[in-house]
Amino acid sequence: MKTRLAIRTLPMNPHRERGLLSPALSSISVWRRGRWNGARWFWASMSDILRRTLSQPRRQRAGLTILEMLVSTAMLSLIVVGLTAALIQMQKAFKTGIKQNTITDAGRSIVDMIAGDLRQMSDAQNTNFFRARVYNFWWGYPDVSNIVNYENGVAIRTNELNDIFILEHTNTTWVGVGYAVSNYPGIGVGTLYRYETNWNAMAPVFTNDLWTQFSKGLGYFPTTNWHRVADGVIDLRVTAYDQYGNTNYYNPNEPGVAYYPVGYAFTSNTLPNSVELEFAILEPEALVQARALAGNPTALMNYLGTNSAPKMEVFRQRITIPVAPR
Repeated sequence: MKTRLAIRTLPMNPHRERGLLSPALSSISVWRRGRWNGARWFWASMSDILRRTLSQPRRQRAGLTILEMLVSTAMLSLIVVGLTAALIQMQKAFKTGIKQNTITDAGRSIVDMIAGDLRQMSDAQNTNFFRARVYNFWWGYPDVSNIVNYENGVAIRTNELNDIFILEHTNTTWVGVGYAVSNYPGIGVGTLYRYETNWNAMAPVFTNDLWTQFSKGLGYFPTTNWHRVADGVIDLRVTAYDQYGNTNYYNPNEPGVAYYPVGYAFTSNTLPNSVELEFAILEPEALVQARALAGNPTALMNYLGTNSAPKMEVFRQRITIPVAPR
């Protein structure tokens, strides 16, 4: 009797034998199959798109011809040019507005400064005014050719330049204030200067002459007591009025009001009831052109007469003198 040895081979993977895969191995297998299927689908789709694109006739393909591109470029260029021109115009208007506001603010500040000095006008109570030359208020006309503005050949306004002196009194201090314009040779446009000097005196009657030093400085404006205020002044004038609104021309009943062919002088205890101030200044562009023509007085007169009216700012103000008799 023979004995047989039975050998049973065990399965390499008992889990596979039983039809059971570990979760990790199962996930990897699914991922590999999905990646392969996705790649096949992608390349198949791309091949189909390329095949259909190449199979279309040339005329059905989307695109622009050279003529269409040129027309589009020309239209875009016109739009850019139009926007640039509009931007330039806006920039010019903005700069013009800034310059206009600047010159307007400067003119108002100057008028307010002169008006403040006029309001402080005082009387010296000096009856010996001719010998002492003590003036309460004085203005004169320099020997210049005033600018006459024309429009269409018709004179519309005449500018004047006055030399102005004002006597002020504050507590024990008497102050002499003056304004004058240094003009181009013989032409009524130039730089405005302000003069100031003072004297301390307790007496109610003021006897010192503060006007002479002011008059000596007219024309060359020394640095002592004179200060530069503004350039391009084309008009500076004052008009005095009495309590009835009449201009104070020479009146024999008012010996303190001396009338001269070149101006007026209020002396003793006389003062105007009110003063009208007129001031005009050129805009920066007109001032630059006037300076360029300074060596040719005839050309300067013609330029200012025909072009300065629309290129200057004019200010007027009526100032009441508080201490004047009513």
